[in-house]
Amino acid sequence: MGVKNIAIFGGTFDPVHKGHFYAAEVAIKKLLLDKLLFVVAKDQWRRKNIIQATPIQRLDMVKLAINEEKTSIKTKLLNHKKQFVIEASNIDLKREGKTYTIDTINQVKSMYGNNHCYFLLIGIDVAEDIHNWKNYNTINKLVDIVVVNRKMRKNILPNIKNKYNVLSEDLLDGISEETSTNQRLGWSNNAPIKNQNGNLQELSNYNSVIQYISKNKLYGYDKNG
Repeated sequence: MGVKNIAIFGGTFDPVHKGHFYAAEVAIKKLLLDKLLFVVAKDQWRRKNIIQATPIQRLDMVKLAINEEKTSIKTKLLNHKKQFVIEASNIDLKREGKTYTIDTINQVKSMYGNNHCYFLLIGIDVAEDIHNWKNYNTINKLVDIVVVNRKMRKNILPNIKNKYNVLSEDLLDGISEETSTNQRLGWSNNAPIKNQNGNLQELSNYNSVIQYISKNKLYGYDKNG
């Protein structure tokens, strides 16, 4: 089968949005990925914000977004072999107890084997805290930690630049700077949100995810409001 490049992209995805897939696109191209796993976290107990959608709802939305990209002739999420490599994973949801990245990594490696190159995709904010994670030193040995600078922050701390592989890409207006927090605020207000420049912008998400949020009335959204 040969050595493959496999990336783990974990998160609550509450909700998933196009900004996540923009980060995935950057990673696929620059890391020459053969597989990218969107691993939906059950709890992320270190997270400050309360998770609003259930684990199953969040997994459903990730699957919907992936399917919409996979079936689109305009998708940019193809690797160097012109293959669609993104999959949704529920391994964290099925595991008992708290969600620890070290357990996720070990399980993924047990599934695909140890003779591959593994990457852990994280954001800048996570990079500033990951050294406090359980078994951080082991994580750093098992995978190549890759920081996707999706918001194009210029003031990246030197210790992050020196420790990790930092991927940056040109900003896509309204997409690369999108966050799940902004998505929740937008849905709850039934209105556009303000971007980093203070300008109003429409929420950017997949049609199937928008329909799912509306149907299940997630994040306080009321289409009649």
